[in-house]
Amino acid sequence: AHSSEERILMNRFATFVGRRGHRSCNLGLDDDEESQLGSSTFSRPSSSRSASPSNSIANSQIDFDVDSNLNSRFTHQSSPTEFQEGNTQLQCDYNSDGSREQARYAFNYSTQDDDEESQISTHCGTTNISNRHRRARNDDEDASSRGSKPSIESATRLPVSTIHIPALVTSILVSISAPDILFYGLLYAGFDLKRQQANNEKRRVDWFKSFYGVEPSTVSPIFDDLRNEYPDINFKVALMTMQWLFLYPTYPVLSGQWKWCEEFIGAKVIDYGNKFAFIGRRKIVFVLKHKVQIGRTVDCTTFMVFEMRLDPSSKWFDYKTHSCGLKYEFCLAIYEDRVVWMNGPVAPSIHDITVFRGGDADEDVEDRDQDALYFQLEEGEMCIADSGYSGEPSKCLLAKDEHPQELKELAARAKNRQETFHWRLKAFNILGGRFRHGKNTKHRMELHKIVVEAVVGIIQYDFENGHPPFKV
Repeated sequence: AHSSEERILMNRFATFVGRRGHRSCNLGLDDDEESQLGSSTFSRPSSSRSASPSNSIANSQIDFDVDSNLNSRFTHQSSPTEFQEGNTQLQCDYNSDGSREQARYAFNYSTQDDDEESQISTHCGTTNISNRHRRARNDDEDASSRGSKPSIESATRLPVSTIHIPALVTSILVSISAPDILFYGLLYAGFDLKRQQANNEKRRVDWFKSFYGVEPSTVSPIFDDLRNEYPDINFKVALMTMQWLFLYPTYPVLSGQWKWCEEFIGAKVIDYGNKFAFIGRRKIVFVLKHKVQIGRTVDCTTFMVFEMRLDPSSKWFDYKTHSCGLKYEFCLAIYEDRVVWMNGPVAPSIHDITVFRGGDADEDVEDRDQDALYFQLEEGEMCIADSGYSGEPSKCLLAKDEHPQELKELAARAKNRQETFHWRLKAFNILGGRFRHGKNTKHRMELHKIVVEAVVGIIQYDFENGHPPFKV
């Protein structure tokens, strides 16, 4: 038999762990970028006092583990004398004769602010209880309202037999292997282990590409180079940045998925976008492995942006999209799977050949921009281009009727290959849609260039890891 004070204590404990299964139980697990979700045990610490043999809550413990399906589980083995969960403690002390000496509660909840220094994911608990437990709880509440004591049976019953708590694994991704990137990338996207196990690899890779733009086999070398350049890189934030580049969601949408505040996300995607752009620029090398006369293609493309409200002018108008835009010049190697040149951004009103020359035709060569593509080509080297580059026959090859059929077919396939690259750029929504970042014209152009360099770098890595452009 239990004293009324012991029954009250156990009823209070029932309220503490979830009102017999009806209230959510927060485990208080730390979910920052330094801790990993692993196995833990909630057990009764050793004590010089011993509980009475007649007391049913003595000599017992509750185990907490993480099973294979990523569900946290409480397993009731008996009833605890002392429970400790993180910084929350419920303790009951007994005298040598078995009587309860005192019961004390200590609730010390540690809090984390949702800022750039600490982020937290909430682990919500759902409980499974039988109808018998629900009826017992209702009986106790009715008895309490009438002023009578609850029954001994209901007081000694553990609030729940098993509590299932689905855990969101949001700890830092430390591995750069393609299978781990695939698994964690889908986990962050909302695909739990059960769904991943129920589908084949092709389906899972397609899911991954739908969120991040490229396959895990491409992401792995990107993360490897990022880690070599930035040893403190956070791969989870890097994945979020790739999703931002590919899907271009707003910060509230990213906040709901990644469990970080919008201020943290806004700063991180720009910072990590710079990191992606840095390793992307290193991939762009103009020199060809084999020197040939006609070894490159060149063309310009325009990306849509929000209106330049602080610098309204018709020069920002793009006649293809009938909106504001920014123009870039790209050059691809014909016989290699490489991007060898990028120039921009410039106003869409500037003609393609003007961007190529670095100035107008009536300007002296010395007065033009010496960093233009025109000055990078050696004597005798030529680029295959479209009609927008007419006017520089010594540098740009345009297919004409008098050319041999073989040369015309080569030029046509090379130009189609260049347009395919532009399409792959715009498959990333941050370039295919309307770019909305930037406080003013200069800031918008700087951010847009960072984004273009980052996306070009990702596509170059994709070229090198099983998805090259078609052969000419």
